[in-house]
Amino acid sequence: MTSPYLEKFRDCLQQIADMAAHESDPHRKAIAENFLRHAGLEFSGQDELILSPDMTIENPLYHVKWGPTLSTYTGMDEVQGYYNGVNEVVSTFQDHTCWVNDWGIASYSTFVRFTTGEVLASEGMDIPKADQTQYAQLWPMAMFWKYTEDAKLAGEDVYMLYDPEHRELAPEERFSKAELAEVAKSFLH
Repeated sequence: MTSPYLEKFRDCLQQIADMAAHESDPHRKAIAENFLRHAGLEFSGQDELILSPDMTIENPLYHVKWGPTLSTYTGMDEVQGYYNGVNEVVSTFQDHTCWVNDWGIASYSTFVRFTTGEVLASEGMDIPKADQTQYAQLWPMAMFWKYTEDAKLAGEDVYMLYDPEHRELAPEERFSKAELAEVAKSFLH
């Protein structure tokens, strides 16, 4: 049995793949394909390939608002540092809606981070079981991805919109990083 979180994640990637497949404008199609490849690489643990010259400009600019804090990452080294931090936790997204335009991608989804009650309590969250109980932390998220005329990623603006919801994970909802990577890799062509 597959985790419903993995199924929802697969649905999100399929939505991006469908958007790319049905886009008739060549520039927008190239942006959507880059966006899909980016997601496949990021969630399969191959984020260093995202920052290759065929996908991303030399000096990308990321803005990330997580809770009350807005962080800025400028250039390859800082952006790679951001990805290194992101990959320390297991996460997915679900309920994804996205739009491609000449300037890039706009999207709205729920970012899902998987961690323990102990970690969440240490971050100041009011959690019923502040121990090794596994939780899904669900954050509503808006993203804006800017692309160049040659469909290379110029930067991301990522905003966690309001306080997260926490759900205790049932055994059948759990999955491994390897299972997540396999789903993500299945969208890399």
